This record gives sequence, structure tokens and C-alpha cells, in this order.
Amino acid sequence: MLRMAGIVAACKQCCGEGCRYHGRHGQRSCLGCEEASRIAISKGHRPACAQCGRRGQDGKVDERQTRQFYCSACWAGYEGDRLVEYFDSAAELEAKCQRLASMIRGARHVIAFTGAGISTGAGIADFRSGMNTKLPTGPGLWELPKSVKPEGILEQCVRAKPGRTHILLFRLWKAGILKHVISQNVDGLHRKSGIPGSAMSELHGNIFVERCTACGWEYERDFNTICPGGFTGRNCEQRGCAGKLRHSGVGFGQDLEEHIVNKAWSETESADLCLALGSSITVTPASEMPVLVAKNHRRDSTKGLVIVNLQATPCDQTAALRVNGMVDDVMERVVEILGEQTVPH
Repeated sequence: MLRMAGIVAACKQCCGEGCRYHGRHGQRSCLGCEEASRIAISKGHRPACAQCGRRGQDGKVDERQTRQFYCSACWAGYEGDRLVEYFDSAAELEAKCQRLASMIRGARHVIAFTGAGISTGAGIADFRSGMNTKLPTGPGLWELPKSVKPEGILEQCVRAKPGRTHILLFRLWKAGILKHVISQNVDGLHRKSGIPGSAMSELHGNIFVERCTACGWEYERDFNTICPGGFTGRNCEQRGCAGKLRHSGVGFGQDLEEHIVNKAWSETESADLCLALGSSITVTPASEMPVLVAKNHRRDSTKGLVIVNLQATPCDQTAALRVNGMVDDVMERVVEILGEQTVPH
């Protein structure tokens, strides 16, 4: 077994060598098994199903998230459950908001882990919402038929203003309650809300932040631009530099900035409460951060991981509190419970 960031994971398909957390249902696959599955499928063979473990079955590979093979029977359940949205009753939601407010009051170091779901209220579509989603932005970009061409995500980001959750997180930070934001989003809305870059770890970068490839100086812009090869066509204005500027957004499969990831891990280690908001918690290595907070505080029900999301996540069973509701509504009610004196406008 391989210990990563305090997590010991075991592969479901082999002996457990070099394993890591992976997958919508929390299934685990080592890098060797992943590659073996790809090779086997390309040759027409059928590897073990990632869900039931049976071999030789017809099925398909989930190319959007886990990149693992599922037999036909398991795929039907996996695909259906993956897109289901769950809503707590009004009474359940109120009780959970009261409990979450109490947890925030008692926490020493609160961090937020945010995903695309917090930006849907700002008019930016997420990636994984199903065709029958209740979200105003409609189906996620990855769920639309290939024949449908939605408005470009960049155009949505340029036009968008911070949503309610962005503003509420800024208020919590300004009040000294929220210590750090770890975000998977590249839309720049956390910065637009007022949270400074020093209080954030934008794991996948920011499409509106340009970084000098020579001296590392950063520039922010408020417009879209064509970036062939990632370069914006502008040059650094620092004295004696003139290095080329490159946008800081990170695409799928690209390496994350090491110093940003290290800062995020440091905040994760310090946190006694992590608010995972609008995230499916499936994209590694980011998804391992909320898991670590849950693991570090698993013996205390007032601390650890809180998940606010419509769809199920692989971390639901390890969370101290799971809230099924619109993240904007939940956070607005929680801040309301905390009160004006605690979280001033």
C-alpha cells in the first residue's frame, strides 16, 4: 500500500501496490490497474468491473470521471445514481443549517473547498449536472449531447459576477471566521468577491490571472483573450523583465502549480472544519483534501467535513454532516443564523 497525504488506500483490482482514491463511488484503483484496463479494453478484452469485480462482462469505460471499466449491469446503476439530485425537506434543511452554524462557531480553523456548483448561481454552468437538473444553468457541460454547442465557458466567466455563496464566503473571511478557500474553479469569482489571492489556493488556476514566465509576477485582467499555447500575447511590465505572460488556468491532465498545492495541503492539515461546497469531490488530488480533514477529526462529530451538494459524492459516508440543498440557500441561512454581529455586511 502507498500512503498519500495521510490516506491509505487499497486497490480493488490487485494487491494494492501504488494505490490512490479514485472514482464516483469511492472505488480505488492503482495506476498500474488503470493502465492495464486501458490496454485490455483496446484489445477487446474485458477487465474486472470496478464496481462488482466480475471479469469478462460487456460494459463500458467512464471517460468523464473515473476512467474505469464497468459491466453493463453496474454501469446502469452507476450512471443513473451519479446524476440524481437529492433535496432535504424544509425541516431537515433547517436543522442541518442550525447544526452547521453551531459547528462553525465552535471551529478554530475553517476552510472552504469549492467546486463548480457554487458558480451556477452566477450563471456559469457546471460540468456534471444531469439533463433533469433543478439548477437554473441547466445540464452540465459534460452531460450535453455532442450535437449541442453551449455558450463557451469563457464567455460565461467574463460576464459573471460573484454569486451569493461567493459573497457570503467573503463576509465569513472578512469576519475572521473563514481562514482559507481551496477552489477547483478557474472563473475568478472568489477574487472578484474580495477574497485576496493570499487567502486562496486556486488549484486549477485562474483564467483571468496572467503570470510572467520569467519573473513570476502576476497580472489580473477582466476580459477574455485568445491564448495560443497558453500565452496571452502580452509581456511583463516589471522593470528589466519583459517576459512573456501566460494564463494560469490548468486543464485536465496538466500538472498543478506545486506551491499552490503545497499551500492548500498546509491549510488542510491545519483545518478542523472543511466546508465542501458545490463539489462532486472526485477530481484528484484535490478530492483527497476534504477526505484528510474528515480523517483527522473522525472522532469528533462537531468537526471534520461538511458537504453541501445536490448529488452524492464518494465522501458522503465520511462527512460529519451532509446537506442536500442549493448551496446558495444553505449558506445564506447559515450566515443568517450566525447573525449580523458575527458576520457583518
